[in-house]
Amino acid sequence: MLVELAARGFRNLDPLSWRPLAGQHLLLGENGAGKTSLLEAVYTLATTRSFRAPRLADCRKHGATGFYLAAEVEGAASEAWARLELSLVDGQRQRRLNGSTVSMAEHLAALPVVSWTSADVSILNGPPEVRRRFLDRGILGLRPGALADLGRYRRTLAQKRELLQQGGARAALESWNGVLATTAAAVILARGSYVETLRREFDQVLEEVDLGFPAVTLRYRPSPAAVRNLAVPEEVVTAIAGVLESRAAEERRRGTPLVGPHRDELYLGWKDHQLRRVASAGERKSIGLALLAAHGRVLEARGQSVVYLLDDADTELSGNTLKALWRSFRGARQLFASSNRPEIWSGLPMEHQWRLHDGALEAL
Repeated sequence: MLVELAARGFRNLDPLSWRPLAGQHLLLGENGAGKTSLLEAVYTLATTRSFRAPRLADCRKHGATGFYLAAEVEGAASEAWARLELSLVDGQRQRRLNGSTVSMAEHLAALPVVSWTSADVSILNGPPEVRRRFLDRGILGLRPGALADLGRYRRTLAQKRELLQQGGARAALESWNGVLATTAAAVILARGSYVETLRREFDQVLEEVDLGFPAVTLRYRPSPAAVRNLAVPEEVVTAIAGVLESRAAEERRRGTPLVGPHRDELYLGWKDHQLRRVASAGERKSIGLALLAAHGRVLEARGQSVVYLLDDADTELSGNTLKALWRSFRGARQLFASSNRPEIWSGLPMEHQWRLHDGALEAL
């Protein structure tokens, strides 16, 4: 849980020292008032990345040379307190946990966040790589140490791709395929386990909110498909190795890797079609928020104290749909939602309300 947030030089925010309590917080203000910037500050501090800019330098206040973010956070156990810091100084990112430089996995574990922004609609209607990133956020939320598995796979894949592009010898490619099968198996097993757990929570959320939608199908489609029903690591490695061997000539001919988690897909089906082809913008938003709530529940079931960040949560939703969806967030320990439509939130249990204007935050 976020106990205190300090921000200096970040976006259009005034220098900030904010002590939000537990519960649900509604951030109100017109476009450009700083609502998204405040949520972005929390997300950036928690993950070391922005959800709307490819470079941290883009998060600097106009005219500033850098920025500083810090938070006091409380874990699931009341005694688990920590101080998290992130700064950009002379173009270099600096991060600290309790005053020390720690591994990225330890940093990510300090303040688990679950977010929905305008960019996240692409999970439902964008290309497969967006859904793969969603899967990886899920497995990192459950086990930040999985960052090492993802890193090993990406490095191995990059080496193999370079070798294929250079027309590498068959023996060298066989050697890399052996390494790739092992690293790919770790990623596939983690993604498959996460999706199975997510699917159960997702079905429960949709049943609770009862939007009257047809059943939504959530399914993991790993590459290669031969591993789909396997759960024993050794069997997964063997199956991947076999497919890599059978596709080796084609990969050499085309000069690119054709098998592995970089070609995985998360399938979302609705009415016997891909959801992105048949759902309206409002329906996609509703299903996206239900998916987010399910992801948060997966983390909470593992004892994590999750902070929810929902930017423009009510856009494209009617008042009745918003009220129905909000039932799925009633158990959130701490949630921040932004909006420029205060009237649509009437009757919802938002214990704390704030207004932002020109980057300044005030309690209502």
